Amino acid sequence: MARRKSQRPKLFQNKQAPKKAMDNVGKAFVNKTLDAGVEAANQQKDKNMQVVRKPKYLEVTEKRLDKLGVIDLKPYFARSSKRKTKKDGGWYLTIPIQVKKKDMSRRMYDQLRTINIAPDNQRTVISDYLYDRRRASDSNLLNYTPVSYNITKQKIGTRKHSYVAYRTVSDKSPASSWITNRKAVNKDDTSKTFIRNVNRLMKWKMKNGWE
Repeated sequence: MARRKSQRPKLFQNKQAPKKAMDNVGKAFVNKTLDAGVEAANQQKDKNMQVVRKPKYLEVTEKRLDKLGVIDLKPYFARSSKRKTKKDGGWYLTIPIQVKKKDMSRRMYDQLRTINIAPDNQRTVISDYLYDRRRASDSNLLNYTPVSYNITKQKIGTRKHSYVAYRTVSDKSPASSWITNRKAVNKDDTSKTFIRNVNRLMKWKMKNGWE
């Protein structure tokens, strides 16, 4: 006897149910596959090293940060062909950062303009005002306090000047030390939930390693 419509399994009682159910089956299959991959990787590694799968909501948070332009540069520096190897096996790289006059605070510019140098020469000074215009994030774990306030002033010819701050990045640099556009994560433009998740993401990366 043919099954009446009312007796059909719930999976097929409306047009959307089959697709939704199959999507759920597909997601479950993917999750099991990823978990199996993590387990296999862990078996191949030293007992003290574990591969930890990132929670889905942290993956979503990370993608949103990327869209906001909040990107950590440290992993890119770590893969640079110009990085140098330390005796302990670690790495480091010196990064020159050009500082333009329009990006300086008034008191920083006033300080630097009083420093006289001969043409085609340079001089490195300490400026307490180097980060005057640096904006912090409302996600406290994204913030970082620089340890170097050195800036090099160079005279090009008889009139022009250039300003460069040299910073060093290494395998020991804090996780938050090379994050660009951290100011984009703020209470005015993002939600409190997102800011909390950004802090959770940072904690996860500090614990499990920065990709």
